[in-house]
Amino acid sequence: MPDSMLRKRALADALKQLMTKQPLEKITVGDICEQCGMSRKGFYYHFKDKYDLVNWIFYTEFVVQLYERPGESVWSFYESICAYFYENRPFYVNAFAVQGQNSFSDYFCEVIHPLARARLRQTFADAEDQEFYATFFMDAFRVSLVRWLCDQPEIGPQEFVRLVQRAVLAISREHERM
Repeated sequence: MPDSMLRKRALADALKQLMTKQPLEKITVGDICEQCGMSRKGFYYHFKDKYDLVNWIFYTEFVVQLYERPGESVWSFYESICAYFYENRPFYVNAFAVQGQNSFSDYFCEVIHPLARARLRQTFADAEDQEFYATFFMDAFRVSLVRWLCDQPEIGPQEFVRLVQRAVLAISREHERM
């Protein structure tokens, strides 16, 4: 692994350790650098701020893998996301807590939306409103994902996706009866 990647990983590991103890909002770039023995200059060589580092962690640890599985079904796609977030729950509960500018929630939607749209294209192949459906499901999924991570850690990722799937299918059947 090149030195640049090793430094980025060291910064990422330092931030992940710090975020198990305190909110991201209270962590400074100085804290991250102190945790891994790197200079602030070294940090800013790789990342513009701590939010950029959070996004990089998500992208490199998880999103890259999603691009390698383009034919994955919608439900497998959501289960992959849930399993990853569940495994890294303390970090992402903390990351999702940031609101406003630089929010991880916005970055999550920005990155996952095109991937979700591609998978939903199979489901809504004939629909002219595919973009609306993708946005709707992405927003609903993000909100329920965050609520699940924060409030229902006893429910595992497979069970959570099963519950979401069951709710969607029940609503769909109700619509067909109308």
